[in-house]
Amino acid sequence: MKNKFRFAIAILLAWAGVAISVVAVEPPPRARFFFNDDGDRPTFFTKGPVEIRHLQAPVDSLVGTPVTTLVYCVGDNVARYPSEVACQSDWRRTAYCDKPGNPFAQLYEVTRQLRLQGIDQIKVIMDRAVEQGLEFVPSLRMNDGHFGQKEVASQHPLTSKFWMDNPELAITPGSERFPDCLLDYTHEKVRKYRLAQIEEIIQRYAVDGIELDFTRHYYFFPAGKEKPELLTELVGKTRALLDEKSGQDGKRRMLIVRVAGSLAECRRLGCDVPAWIGQGLVDYIVPSSPNRYFTYDLPIEEFADLAQGTPCRVVASPDSWKATPEIYRAGILNYYARGQRDTYLFNFFTARSEQREYFPYRDEDYALLRDLKGPVNLWGRSKHFGSDQFLIGNGITVSDSGKSYPVEVYVGEDLPAIHRARFLESARWQVKLDELKPGEEIELTLNGHALPMHSVEGSSIVFEGKDALPALGRNALTVTLKKFADGRNDQRPKLTWVGLSTQYNVLGVETK
Repeated sequence: MKNKFRFAIAILLAWAGVAISVVAVEPPPRARFFFNDDGDRPTFFTKGPVEIRHLQAPVDSLVGTPVTTLVYCVGDNVARYPSEVACQSDWRRTAYCDKPGNPFAQLYEVTRQLRLQGIDQIKVIMDRAVEQGLEFVPSLRMNDGHFGQKEVASQHPLTSKFWMDNPELAITPGSERFPDCLLDYTHEKVRKYRLAQIEEIIQRYAVDGIELDFTRHYYFFPAGKEKPELLTELVGKTRALLDEKSGQDGKRRMLIVRVAGSLAECRRLGCDVPAWIGQGLVDYIVPSSPNRYFTYDLPIEEFADLAQGTPCRVVASPDSWKATPEIYRAGILNYYARGQRDTYLFNFFTARSEQREYFPYRDEDYALLRDLKGPVNLWGRSKHFGSDQFLIGNGITVSDSGKSYPVEVYVGEDLPAIHRARFLESARWQVKLDELKPGEEIELTLNGHALPMHSVEGSSIVFEGKDALPALGRNALTVTLKKFADGRNDQRPKLTWVGLSTQYNVLGVETK
């Protein structure tokens, strides 16, 4: 219809003597909103007997939101579906199930009941997603080590039969966090096992594609013995399996890879992301937070530069811990300002800036989902920009008087332009210095310019910054203690937060 309309306009203009060229412009690929779900709720947290609506809840809770694509964890070395390759969560019961305060007895019993009743929970969730118009992408954790974190691996109920039968295939010595429990991909047996899982998942559940999660848990080879070509071969075989399935119905299926948050870290771990993009193997690269904390500043540009001119897209995946709604808005807007076109949420359902029930979602959660859809939704919504180092607890000790201590803050919004247009209601800086003493003089600069007079509220220096707004992009704020208080002992002030809170009025701000 649109092409017919363009043709009719062209005829009319030509009849009027206007020479034009009509070029059909293909719309850009639509933006996706990915929602990564751990898959825990139907089995870990359901109270009492499991009903089909319990299994459908991960889908039903997203219906009507901007989410387009449910990325659902279907397992690691332990499958969350009736697998012919991997064991399920009820393959054995250990004493750890009976420890107070953990849900593994519930997981064991629910998995057993589903198996006895012949219910495939992943199929139930997949079918519900298709029915409700959501894309469904199963996610496989490529080297999950949770079972070795809080219990000796041989005693944990989620230690897989494959690991128990092949302990010599683990990376030894392992990392401090995951001692001797991550599989070593140097071994062909490990790669064949994982590929068999991938093939099974694609055949059964890859309605719209598959995700390979290389962030669970990063290590794939012994330190210093990385063989990235082995992982590239595995990713290539996954692409071939997807294309084989697509050949049956003509539907393109996406391959998503969650990877470490920088190219340097990917290389260190043996993930050759440039090769994956260059060979056309992957559709989405998802650089991810290096920890459970929210991340304002993943370097997505270096991934996007690799993907330039290819169909591959890059979408950052900050984690959830310490994130308020204002922090979420600022961080996601930062990524849009750096060229991102899609949204990817990970661990959204967990505790964030406060302890909370994992499910059901609250009204403010749904409002936040709406906000995070894209730049238009984020415009005019309150935000809190800051620096990653403080979210993870890495403060800066101000040890020398007269020395400037820099902090970088990325701001993905053109605040000066918004201020000139009279939509910026306030821009409030907070610089928190623990152990600051009365009489100590602080000097603050932003991008080399002295900041205006400020007030001290407890350990925080706060001031309205509308007259000294940050630029769009990277900004350098420096803190200089001009002199220490008389009689101060060896303890020095510690810089523990630098943040900018912004408020807007979409009806306009009156000028005085």
